[in-house]
Amino acid sequence: MGHKKERKGERAPDPILKLRHALLEAIRVEEKEATEKDGKQYAPKVSIWWEILDDKQKGEHNTIRFWDNYSFVKPSNGDDGYLIREGTRIGDLAAFMAYEFEDGADYFEDDVDVNFEDLEGAKVLASLEPRRFKEEPATGTRTVSTTLILADRADTDLDETEEEIEEDLTEAEKARIERAAPAEDLDLTEAEEAQMEEALGTVEGEDAPLPEENPAA
Repeated sequence: MGHKKERKGERAPDPILKLRHALLEAIRVEEKEATEKDGKQYAPKVSIWWEILDDKQKGEHNTIRFWDNYSFVKPSNGDDGYLIREGTRIGDLAAFMAYEFEDGADYFEDDVDVNFEDLEGAKVLASLEPRRFKEEPATGTRTVSTTLILADRADTDLDETEEEIEEDLTEAEKARIERAAPAEDLDLTEAEEAQMEEALGTVEGEDAPLPEENPAA
């Protein structure tokens, strides 16, 4: 039985979008362990396959799908292993999961853990931005990790405007977003991932190598 083939040059380029509000569905959620390949260390990460259900514009971006990666980081004290650090993309994702799936818990203050795969099938409101490494050309799209909100909790539907969405946010949700890391933060693990994808043309969702030095806390 033959198998379908696809060369790197035949793969459609990843979409590059910037949307203030978009209704997304987490089609697939995978938590991947740290691996080593060709002598390079790859950090564990959570990979989410998003589909845009409503771009809150004219619908021209609806049905677009893209992979979004949230990478764990090395401890700032140089210890072995990986962790979820407050103020990084993976930290924002964990804070969102704790708040939305653990009765409004504060991930970094409360005694709570999260199962990232609980997000699979859920609908989320978020801003989207181009994924790029510093001043390099954009290589795709990613969520602005500080803007993730569960659509059901925000009591939204496909017909709401941006202004109505903002009015629906609870004060607690607004406070969580304000406390989170700024959207322009450069998570070095994520940046290395984008750089490798651009340089090597790797398939979205594959691992990318860790930087040689530990990023600052």
